[in-house]
Amino acid sequence: MTSNVKRIGAAAIVTGLVFAFSATAWGQSSEIPQPWIAYAQLAGRQFQAWLEADNDAADALHTYLEQRHKNAKGDTSLKSVVVRAWFGADGSVSRVAFDSLGDAKADADLRQLLTARPMTEPPPPDMRQPLRVQLQLEENPDADDDDSPDPPPMPGENTP
Repeated sequence: MTSNVKRIGAAAIVTGLVFAFSATAWGQSSEIPQPWIAYAQLAGRQFQAWLEADNDAADALHTYLEQRHKNAKGDTSLKSVVVRAWFGADGSVSRVAFDSLGDAKADADLRQLLTARPMTEPPPPDMRQPLRVQLQLEENPDADDDDSPDPPPMPGENTP
């Protein structure tokens, strides 16, 4: 089900993952325990892989984000999404919350992609939640672009 859509969604969008804990969950201390940081990094990598998946939900999300980017006026393009995620003791993603992407279907697709399967490891038992993951959105220059014309055939090459 490979899509020819230029992946402006998470397939190349989640280039920078910034991990932070909610100020209400951790207070004012700058001393975040190393196991929490390691789990945030794991969650970020797994979220990225899930958002880059080749499936209907990921393709639909990428298509929506691409169209939103193409139609953005000035600096109104969506540049990042902050996801707050809660994890069960077994590593399941029990809940995610984020500001709307501007489309109910895109919101549902993102929610489905992030909650459909568990993490490969459970969270540290004392980790405060929610975990905040900032997904940076940017265009993937290596992706196929449906709007660009196909290159001309090479001399002697058969054309369909």
